[in-house]
Amino acid sequence: MTETMIDSRRTKRRYAHELYPHPEEGEMRDLAVEAPYLLSHAWGLRIGDTGWQHVEPPTRAGDRIAWHIEAARTAFLVDALTQGMSGQEAWEWANARVTGDSVGEWLYERAEHYGVPVGLIKPYPCGPERIDHYHHSEGDHGVSTLVPLRESECHDCTEPIEPEGEATA
Repeated sequence: MTETMIDSRRTKRRYAHELYPHPEEGEMRDLAVEAPYLLSHAWGLRIGDTGWQHVEPPTRAGDRIAWHIEAARTAFLVDALTQGMSGQEAWEWANARVTGDSVGEWLYERAEHYGVPVGLIKPYPCGPERIDHYHHSEGDHGVSTLVPLRESECHDCTEPIEPEGEATA
């Protein structure tokens, strides 16, 4: 292993589109494929775990929240259709989940339902990388520990980047 390979690291978490790729142009996908894709995309648009407080102008962070809510609304609507709802019932079900402060909880619950590994989804950038991050323990009663280090600098949260074309042993 060369020195550059040791220094070249990336976070273990991935952006939503890396786990659930965007559809090809003009591609029609089943709702069962589209629901996890849209839920993961909405999860990735959350502003938590980003440097949103330092975004200039501040309206950019507000725009990001609006994108997150609209992505969640679309994901919930597709989720409702996947469950067999239609028309007004599906619309009301989706809108009920983006109203109030529980949109994140609903996204988490519905993403888990589809097997989306929300803990592996890195939020899309919104401001500078945070100077700290959390380590979460496993289980229902997991404990979160604040680590005073950027996620991209944390040995536990990064992995080496393998050069293209080389097989790993």
